[in-house]
Amino acid sequence: MRRPWLVVAVIALTGCAGADGPSAVEQTARSDRTASPSVGETSVPGPASTAPARAAGAVRVDVFATDLEIPWDLAFLPDGRMLVTERPGRVRLVERDGAVRPDPVARVEVSAQGEGGLLGIDLDPQFGEGQPFAYLFVTTRDGMQVQRWRVAADARMTREAVVLGGIRAGRIHDSGRLRFGPDANLYVATGEAGQGNLAQDPRSLNGKVLRLTPEQYRTQTDRPTIFSLGHRNPQGLDWQPGSNRLVITDHGPSGFDGPSCCDEVDVVVQDGNYGWPAVFGRDHGAFRAPVMLWQRTIAPSGAAFATMPGTAWTGSYLVAALRGKALHRLTFADGDITGEEVLFPGVYGRLRAVVEGPDGAMYVTTSNRDGRGDPIRSDDRILRIAPPPA
Repeated sequence: MRRPWLVVAVIALTGCAGADGPSAVEQTARSDRTASPSVGETSVPGPASTAPARAAGAVRVDVFATDLEIPWDLAFLPDGRMLVTERPGRVRLVERDGAVRPDPVARVEVSAQGEGGLLGIDLDPQFGEGQPFAYLFVTTRDGMQVQRWRVAADARMTREAVVLGGIRAGRIHDSGRLRFGPDANLYVATGEAGQGNLAQDPRSLNGKVLRLTPEQYRTQTDRPTIFSLGHRNPQGLDWQPGSNRLVITDHGPSGFDGPSCCDEVDVVVQDGNYGWPAVFGRDHGAFRAPVMLWQRTIAPSGAAFATMPGTAWTGSYLVAALRGKALHRLTFADGDITGEEVLFPGVYGRLRAVVEGPDGAMYVTTSNRDGRGDPIRSDDRILRIAPPPA
């Protein structure tokens, strides 16, 4: 039987905050982030390689791309290049060798106040089969929008339509992640925009996981399915390989560090209610409880499962932490979290997105220029992390 919760003590973390955490507390003593543990600089194969990424022994980290401004999310094109969103409103093309094309392939009009701006990106599941579209999650003056953009052969992008609007934006808790599921539907995670009551309001699209069918996201809709509700600020979502369980990360409230706190991981089911703002922490009563709680705020952001077979990480859930400034590797069994490994605490600063590349490496963006970090000259960066062999 799956335990309804699991509290894990997190070591080597400091501070307490909600959402990404207030910037004043972020200015802690700076570690030397110019070096990396077990690093060789960009000498391993890039994402276009047909050989799966493997570290020779310990985990290997390479700085894959540099000099980006608040990279929020990324998506791989079929040829191994990647599209990277920058929160101020640009989409950048990163070549297979990590070179960043100087001119953006798209400029997106955004309202970048607070935590908003150009956020999530994902590609149509039939991108190479006559549907060359990228979907962007954008904060605008009129609220949050999911937009559809056509991607040309040279990767330049042209906006086609607003697929979904009517999502309230706030200075905090805009969420911003969207992903296509194994069922070819589009799942959109929304925050409650700093108004907790919206998460329980069935008339609101905020504080929810929304689902759009192919017919909806290839045209437009104002009636997505509310797949789940009662979320605060979910920023990571992916499906467990094999079971196809949807697993998300969500930011808990600040100021409650302890056994019943705080940030969480949820296994999401259709029509599930995860309780915010009525409940949080371990005891959820009639609401669905998290499968994991951190006792100190880490501000979990992007997350992805490692699916490439033959590594020590295969099946693990990798979670980027903003306040926690680390990558958390969680192991699962039967829908329950059985262990945690905290990787690179403090080495690279704030971590935002986690995406598995076509080579099996995990690509992780830093978020040190977002006003809450402590950037170095080469920030912000994309890290390429090769897992150790099984």
